[in-house]
Amino acid sequence: MKRILAFTLAVLMMAAVLVACGGSNDKKSDDASAKSVDLNKVLGDINSQYDISESTVDGLKKLETNAELDRYYMIAESDIKQFAAERSSSSTDFTEIVLVEANDSAAVDKIVTQLNSRLDAQRSTAKSYTPEAVAVLESCSVKTNGNFIYLVISDKADGIVKLVEDALK
Repeated sequence: MKRILAFTLAVLMMAAVLVACGGSNDKKSDDASAKSVDLNKVLGDINSQYDISESTVDGLKKLETNAELDRYYMIAESDIKQFAAERSSSSTDFTEIVLVEANDSAAVDKIVTQLNSRLDAQRSTAKSYTPEAVAVLESCSVKTNGNFIYLVISDKADGIVKLVEDALK
């Protein structure tokens, strides 16, 4: 009887170990960086739902290269997996949308720092312009979701941020 009990316990323990260590391909990850999101598609969706180019002075310029991203935001190419960004080319208009997927969590911290520096600089510059521009900039912030970082500076930021958040779910 003791042998049967010992054998049964051993089998149950082995089964518990296998169940605990086993993985499932059906598991849904909470880590947004494990998700595949095309940031250029998200930016296209923003442009189709919120025609922000109309509300800007000279329209928006899409940043095409890593060198442009580095020039305006000091974000190193080695820190990013992908990005999509547009910004106003007018010095009196502060509209910007920057969507970045970082390579890892260390890169996330660097990119957040750089985007916060950009936002602070834009806030400082806006103080010599209209109170409306200052109000828009004061309501904006850098946001993260896993390895995704985004900054939206626009009078339509609430809706745009919601669209980005929905795309990253």
